[in-house]
Amino acid sequence: MNKTGDEIQVALVEEGRLVELIIERPESRRSIGDIYLGRVHKVVEGLKAAFVDIGQKSDGFLHFSDVGTTNEDYRALIEDDDDDENGGGEDSDTDETLSAVRSSEEPHSGTGIKSAARSGAKRNPVDEQEKTEKRQSYTQLIATKLKPNDSILVQVIKEPISSKGSRLTSDITIAGRFMVLLPFGGGQVAVSRRVIARKERSRLKKLVRSILPEGFGAIIRTVAEDQEETLLKQDLEKLLAKWTQIEEKLQDAAPPQLIFKEDTIISSVLRDSLTSDVTEIVANSPLIHKETLNYIQWAAPEMVKNVTFYQGKLPLFEGYGIAKDVESIFSRKVWLKSGGYIIIEHTEAMVVVDVNSGRYAAKREQEENSLKTNLEAAREVVRQLRLRDIGGIIVVDFIDMLDQKNAKKVYDSMKTELRNDRAKSNILPMSDFGIMQITRERIRPSLMQRMGDQCPACGGSGVVQARFTTINQIERWLRKYALQHPMKFQQLDLYVSPTVVEPLQNSDMKTELKWFLQHMLFVQVKPDESLRSDDFRFYSRKNNKDITAEYGDI
Repeated sequence: MNKTGDEIQVALVEEGRLVELIIERPESRRSIGDIYLGRVHKVVEGLKAAFVDIGQKSDGFLHFSDVGTTNEDYRALIEDDDDDENGGGEDSDTDETLSAVRSSEEPHSGTGIKSAARSGAKRNPVDEQEKTEKRQSYTQLIATKLKPNDSILVQVIKEPISSKGSRLTSDITIAGRFMVLLPFGGGQVAVSRRVIARKERSRLKKLVRSILPEGFGAIIRTVAEDQEETLLKQDLEKLLAKWTQIEEKLQDAAPPQLIFKEDTIISSVLRDSLTSDVTEIVANSPLIHKETLNYIQWAAPEMVKNVTFYQGKLPLFEGYGIAKDVESIFSRKVWLKSGGYIIIEHTEAMVVVDVNSGRYAAKREQEENSLKTNLEAAREVVRQLRLRDIGGIIVVDFIDMLDQKNAKKVYDSMKTELRNDRAKSNILPMSDFGIMQITRERIRPSLMQRMGDQCPACGGSGVVQARFTTINQIERWLRKYALQHPMKFQQLDLYVSPTVVEPLQNSDMKTELKWFLQHMLFVQVKPDESLRSDDFRFYSRKNNKDITAEYGDI
């Protein structure tokens, strides 16, 4: 845990290599889990969504599938009892109806890729029609319940990305160390799938049900396995205290307003990443070290001995040999130990990864070489997805292999590696073209987007316009200007990037003389370092007015 100025960086290191990097700055604090009292701005039934003002730059996006079945319970907290407006006097069984309809829906994954088993299963047309009708009924019910200017309690489940606002849900959850509290869970208790032992699952369910207040629900986390009742009770008490604070704040809140702020980045990371296989926890800040110790002493006292305060001469990341891994986040090319490499390209719709054998190609038979490189690449691709926090659709172009068994080995390797990733993902087997498709949960902008700025020269494309293309555009501009401007011997100043000035000056005939002979215009070329290589500006020397747009390029 590295603090430099106002920035906090938390690195997760496995086997000496950086696998995750979480960064927080004052201007870009994490908002996942924050709870807001929002105001419905508009409801778009065609999108099956509502746009909610929560006080951010862009309205939050609330899909109907993320609208809780207990919305009336939330509304009761924020509206007066005698207020029947906007549906306050509806029948009490409305929520039960919504719950029944929603229970017939398939889980909303948001990934767009179904498992091979599900996509290949036979479906009953009658059942499918019934499900479709229920979905339409549910959509209509939600659309009638959500109206512009309604107050609604929502939680951020996905941070703003680019121009898109936060993704919201009205199914509120409060995460703790050993469980997740569902304030309106109706007594439902679930256990993490990673807790495999039936006896332990049964013990945890009975224990949590016995201490859970009426009307609340809970999801028991993996780290609760084999934990004592005392610790689970303490965790629940903390979560209930947070919910009480939320209820109290709602009494006099006016939308849009932040009602609950998620734990600090340090507490959040410790809560989500602290498992029995953590061997060392290092901090270079006295405040972070103290916060870490306080948390560990409560959550896992046996691990206090693993917490250290870093006082080395080198910066923390340099001392642990991961500084180069941090710098590699901005690199397109990532080398593999065998001599192969992968290329990572970001596009508007997806991330594309290309696997190349490099200098490793000549060392073995082609099929064996391709398999070895692809297996190594699969491990590195998953590491880069975690490290760069890449989400959405990822397409990996592996080296072609002839044997389908080898393709299956690469697919199995990729699935195994993704099990260590906390983000949810779906993966499809390798196609005949050597293409593998993956979707990975995206809840915030990638690390590359958060740590970097768009290149002012290329606009993020990685390619700048050729200088001679810019010169051709300038000459077309001059032809158009000369045709539309009858007066000869006009005096113009042309401002271009210094990189464009060079070929203009090194041409066989002096460019300014050539333009005078062609158009009867006096043009003086001047360098301007603020301009990109694909840009230019014409000024009338008479009044020093920018006339570029008036006679735009054709």
